[in-house]
Amino acid sequence: MPALILLVATDTKVLRRTEAHLSEAGYLVAAVTSFQRAKALLDSVRPDLLIADVRLEAYNGLHLAVRSRIDYPLLPVIITHPSPDPVLESDAARYGASFIVKPLENPEFMRCIKAAVEQHSRLRPAIRRWPRKQVAGFLEAELATAPARIYDVSYGGLRLAFGEERTIPDVFEVTVPHAGVKVTARSIWTCLSPTTDEFLCGAEVLETDTPESTGWRDFVDGT
Repeated sequence: MPALILLVATDTKVLRRTEAHLSEAGYLVAAVTSFQRAKALLDSVRPDLLIADVRLEAYNGLHLAVRSRIDYPLLPVIITHPSPDPVLESDAARYGASFIVKPLENPEFMRCIKAAVEQHSRLRPAIRRWPRKQVAGFLEAELATAPARIYDVSYGGLRLAFGEERTIPDVFEVTVPHAGVKVTARSIWTCLSPTTDEFLCGAEVLETDTPESTGWRDFVDGT
């Protein structure tokens, strides 16, 4: 089945030209003109790629990049803009998004789309393997000696929130003192929360067949 691209731009002429360009390349395209509509589609159609223009009236494409990074951490995002802007490009990279200038004139645009879709196709089964469970209240954890709050959990991973931005190792141990559980995890993504100013990390639990992981599953079941 062709990959589904969620395309967001307020300029309808640019939107339709880009939609036609992507459709001709063999992609399915859901084209919308507002942040609100894009937000709703993110939750319903689960696209393989999000492409958003920086200018979205009261919002901008970076707001969508932040939301998708938190709720759908493996969804690739491309931010488009009509002119070079080092600040916006740096902000996009901070949230794991690519930044493409003048996409309809830029040969890197289609190459970036192809690479992003292929990567998402490889990674998507892992992120959807187990449903996440929201953690109520404050559940303390430790990454090495750094205190953290557990945001949500699943058999295969968890999301952690820290009080300030910090360097996260590629592989680390997470301890939940309250439950007496310790697991090894791998960092998948990090970003600053747009609502709480916390620093968030999404991680995959490794070694799922060990006694430690059995304790982790019991902890998830009881959360």
